[in-house]
Amino acid sequence: MKKFIKRVLLGLVVLVAIYGVGRFIDVAYGSWQFVDRQPYLATQTQNSMRIKWQTPEPEIGKVAYGLTPDTLTNVLIEPTGSKKHSITIPRLKECTQYYYKVISSSLNIDNNGRNFRTLCEKKEKQRLWVIGDSGQVGANQREVYAQLYKYIKNDYKELDMWLLLGDNAYSSGTQKQFNKTLFKPFLELVKRYTPWAVAGNHDTRRWAFYDVFDFPANGEAGGVPSGHEEFYSVEEANLHLVVLDSETISRSSDGDMANWLRKDLARNTKPWVIVAFHTPPYSDGGHKSDNCWDSRGRLCDMRETFVPIFDEFGVDLVLSGHSHGYERSKLIKNHIGKSDTFSKNNIVQDRKTDYTKSLKEKKNSGTIYQVCGSSAKLDGATYNHPALPYSLKEMGSLIIELTPTTLTSKFLNIDGKIADEFTITKKEEK
Repeated sequence: MKKFIKRVLLGLVVLVAIYGVGRFIDVAYGSWQFVDRQPYLATQTQNSMRIKWQTPEPEIGKVAYGLTPDTLTNVLIEPTGSKKHSITIPRLKECTQYYYKVISSSLNIDNNGRNFRTLCEKKEKQRLWVIGDSGQVGANQREVYAQLYKYIKNDYKELDMWLLLGDNAYSSGTQKQFNKTLFKPFLELVKRYTPWAVAGNHDTRRWAFYDVFDFPANGEAGGVPSGHEEFYSVEEANLHLVVLDSETISRSSDGDMANWLRKDLARNTKPWVIVAFHTPPYSDGGHKSDNCWDSRGRLCDMRETFVPIFDEFGVDLVLSGHSHGYERSKLIKNHIGKSDTFSKNNIVQDRKTDYTKSLKEKKNSGTIYQVCGSSAKLDGATYNHPALPYSLKEMGSLIIELTPTTLTSKFLNIDGKIADEFTITKKEEK
């Protein structure tokens, strides 16, 4: 009997080992599998732009650029040949439109409409397009994108930034899936805009995410250098955008990300602060923030650790995905518990659409939380969280429009209707 048990245990150990090796091979293959990839904008700053692409054969990459489509007289050439290409165009003018083309001998590149603008120090108006959990190809993804195109009147120059709230490549963030779910369906956008992509839980099932994207860890796009691609800032005109990684980095109050966030927010001078990460601190959609077992505790961690920091520094808007629906709070503060602890004392202004804050940020001035994870998928949901009274089981995306004194967020649904909208106005204190 003992020999039999030993044999069974040994067999189980062997099976587990085989599974582990197979799993490692599968993860590694999906993470590093080489795929051809059309050129895309990778890192945008006030005076530079990085362009990346991948060719089927090793070759020396070339990028030509200029101030008009007919004067692409500046040419940058890589020093050595490779299949994976990355060229940074340096010494550009701030807030300036440039045109470019990528030259390849082994990849048929679509160079139509390739242009970009460097980040602006000042701009009277700016518009962001925000999508969440968009990495599933199909009619829903296409229609959400089509409604954005209609909203901007078929003119990409009406858009300033593009933000993705995670799960950009279902189901497991492989190199091949990023091509299929991001770079091909959004080709016209990646030609023109840096995809400021948040890491989602599906993206981080493989190791491709931080290979595909290059993020400004050294403060080159604004804000305090973080030293980590997982969390960083981007400053564009009126906006201080903070991107956090709710999936792979320590979420503890004394961790690198939290400590950096305090420093970064303390030094900010821009009128508007938006923070983006994948797993929301509040949700009663497909994921439940009351359940600290949900998503291995990430919803509770982001609420308990980071909401107090948002309150301390007067963050204006927090954006997340993960739950495949739409949810939105009023202007709220100081809520780190479960939904049954939320009360009127947590509401800074009990209004539906119009909120006011001081131009000079101050502690506990209130934050609005939005979940927009329905840009390609839709969950079943109960939507009973008292902190999120404006919740919809609808697909769509966010249009965020900024001036020096106003922030307007619109939920543009898949039918092209503004299904929810609010404005925050900042005023001088009397």
